[in-house]
Amino acid sequence: MDSQALTIELDDEQYEAVLGENLLTSLLNQGANVRYGCRAGACGACRLYDASHCESILSCQTTVTSSMSLTRQVLAEFSVFSVLSNIPLNDHSIELVLLGPSDESFGDRVSVAFLSKAFSKERPKAAMGERAHFYECMALNPVGAPLKIVLQKDHLSDEDWWRALALSAEDPVAVQLLARSRKGRLLFEMDIADAPVVVIASPDNAMFEPYWRDALLDYTPSFLGHFSLFANQDLTLSLADDALISFLNDALADAGGASLRLIYHGQKVSAKEWAILLRSLRIHPNQLHFVR
Repeated sequence: MDSQALTIELDDEQYEAVLGENLLTSLLNQGANVRYGCRAGACGACRLYDASHCESILSCQTTVTSSMSLTRQVLAEFSVFSVLSNIPLNDHSIELVLLGPSDESFGDRVSVAFLSKAFSKERPKAAMGERAHFYECMALNPVGAPLKIVLQKDHLSDEDWWRALALSAEDPVAVQLLARSRKGRLLFEMDIADAPVVVIASPDNAMFEPYWRDALLDYTPSFLGHFSLFANQDLTLSLADDALISFLNDALADAGGASLRLIYHGQKVSAKEWAILLRSLRIHPNQLHFVR
């Protein structure tokens, strides 16, 4: 191995990286399954967790300076929530409403795992087992309401998808909440109160339209619509879709000269690629907000 080559351990897989390389680029070039979005440190999609230092890092903003031991999963304690409702949205997704010790609200990130039938309140970790997998979700509920999330079949293992479908009222679910993070800040930090707003979603996030609509109509009277990108192997090609450009031109007209705000709910389209489209429409890149 070259003296400048370092080892990056990601969960149970190992990759090589060269001193000074960008961590995300290095992992993607070797076929690692790492989520990413804006590649500018804004959306948080590429967040990984440094097990040796017990801290989270944005891989798109990290330069490799030493060997690293990383994981995709949040290192945190979990609480046990109870199912209030389990509603099928379509053949590939369900809405869960959960009751538990949470002050999370729309936009906050949580992770859920499904407890075994041997679950015991006296020994929850032992009952769940060491290999239970947590799935990250976005909280969809307003402030003060029970935690509401959507689970998608494509994001779960087959076994856990069937477990999720079988959940009924009062069944237990393990929930990890991000510690030391400000809750319910997503829309506030976008500074979009009373501003004209549109949401553009990646194809796999199209189902979240009604949740965005409800959240934004409580925040601004000028929600101007939701658009789902055309499914494409290279999602950046969808930015050239005439329907998207027409949608944005209509929104600009409806905004009546006010500064139109755009929310991109998705991944794998960088801030640089978005900027090319926005400049052609005379929309400043700082009017775009990323949500993974």
